[in-house]
Amino acid sequence: MVLAVPGSAQSPGRRLHREIPGDLGLGAMPAGAIAPPRSAQQLASVAGPGRWDEALRPGEAILQPRENWSASAREMDRETRSSPGTELHYQEVFNPSIAPFKRLHAYDAVDELGRLVVRDPSLRPVPLDPAAPWGAELAARFTGDVFIELSPQSPTPIPSVAAEQRLVSYRTVPETPLAFFEDSAGNVFVRAPVTELRRVRLAYVVEAPQRAFTMAGIPHASLSTPSAHRGMVAPVVPELVRSSLAEVLRRAGVEPGASLAEGIGGLTGYFRAFRDGDLPGDLGGQLYRTLALGGVGACRHRAYAFVLTMHGVGVNARFVGNEAHAWAEVAVPGAGWSRVDLGGWDVPLRTESASEREAFVPANPDPLPRPAGYGQLYSSSPSPTRANQQPTAQAPQATAQSAAQQSPGSAVAPTPGPGIAAGIASGAGAPGEGAPDTATSEGLREDPRQDDPSVVRVGTRIRVADVRASDGSAVTAFVRGTLVEVSGEAQDETGAAAANLPVGFELWRNGRAVRVDRGAEPTTSLGTTVTDDDGHFSARVLLPVDLGWGSYELRARTPGDARRLPARSD
Repeated sequence: MVLAVPGSAQSPGRRLHREIPGDLGLGAMPAGAIAPPRSAQQLASVAGPGRWDEALRPGEAILQPRENWSASAREMDRETRSSPGTELHYQEVFNPSIAPFKRLHAYDAVDELGRLVVRDPSLRPVPLDPAAPWGAELAARFTGDVFIELSPQSPTPIPSVAAEQRLVSYRTVPETPLAFFEDSAGNVFVRAPVTELRRVRLAYVVEAPQRAFTMAGIPHASLSTPSAHRGMVAPVVPELVRSSLAEVLRRAGVEPGASLAEGIGGLTGYFRAFRDGDLPGDLGGQLYRTLALGGVGACRHRAYAFVLTMHGVGVNARFVGNEAHAWAEVAVPGAGWSRVDLGGWDVPLRTESASEREAFVPANPDPLPRPAGYGQLYSSSPSPTRANQQPTAQAPQATAQSAAQQSPGSAVAPTPGPGIAAGIASGAGAPGEGAPDTATSEGLREDPRQDDPSVVRVGTRIRVADVRASDGSAVTAFVRGTLVEVSGEAQDETGAAAANLPVGFELWRNGRAVRVDRGAEPTTSLGTTVTDDDGHFSARVLLPVDLGWGSYELRARTPGDARRLPARSD
């Protein structure tokens, strides 16, 4: 059947583009924003010999206009453990190579839902070859070369090297005049007076101050004061950060009235000490609190929690990343933006198109704390393409930008594994069967700063006060497969309540923790929780259905934190 529609009743044509604040029509670009490209000779004289390879690189992608680029908001995931066999791929576009710190996306604010956003997405023109805003400071120069698609409707995002950079020169093949723009987070875009989609090769020379790559010149100012904003608008702090900030600062050992140097250094050291592993349950419902107190995470989780914490103490910071790594940038009052790398997963990173490029090494060493375990390289298995290059002075471990958004199940009530009947009795048994008493329970992550020799920690006492059936009835013994409610308290050696302390639960027999099967690997952990402000804890624990026959003890343990030592209940 053919359906005829009268011309007067036809619907409007398909809408191919959703306008984003800051999009500029061709006629709306400011006068003088469009600059003609330089010749190959001019660009070479600025960039230096051998800094631009016009040949097509293996696996090179074509950068698309923003109509195909998701930039409105980014939700953080909970995938904090790397998968076996993970290998990351990174495309270098700059010479000297800045791998893995190519800036592809940056966010400078967080909304009330905890999503990363760009505070002001409107685009302001970036002039060609302006005077360096950082004056006589030591700077570094880079040449980028990419394939891009230009659109008559939308700007095209291109990589950048640092939060502050100036555009020195550019060239396109075929020759096309361009206008450059950036938003409030320092994302860089290009536009061109084209009437249809056009693909060009773009080479562009940029320069950035050396202090953009390592922190320098932190002034004597306090956190949470106007002087911490670097003359900028104070960061917006959502309720999810305000409600958890005090706990995070206590865990990191940072006083609310600390100086900028103490605050930035303390928080950097805290998040750099995070490990690759599973989150210890849901520490209070909010993702920010769970990530900030969990002690584990990939680079994106560390950067996310670090940036939100910096906003909470009044310091402007950005979340920055690319296809293989994520880090933070902090606005230092009186100086400028500086990169703060927090490390990440220790997995192999394969870097394409870096073999013929010199490696950039920042002129200044990293002055921030480098706790034990913070990676010296961004890959445990360096790519063959970088075998003959030197790493940068603060190269991190790599981390995957996993697209998975799933949340792991609660660790308090895990899926039961093999075992047999169980009864819970009091008193310690003699050494014998069961798994060895290890220093760390697999389901509970130790505090990331507990291996810092500069921190003097006090002893901890933890006890299980009561174990009841999940319906609240008091029972002296339980059988396998039972869901029980465990309550107790933790104190330090002075008798003070041990607040915000992670607590895990284990079954013991004959003086040893018993391993049960949960998923792919055996573990001693039955679940985890965290103490409240009064040092009390309460959690539901599922007893495995297939334990060996006999009597078992249910014990609580804590790995401690920055101020308190590990402990286990009797």
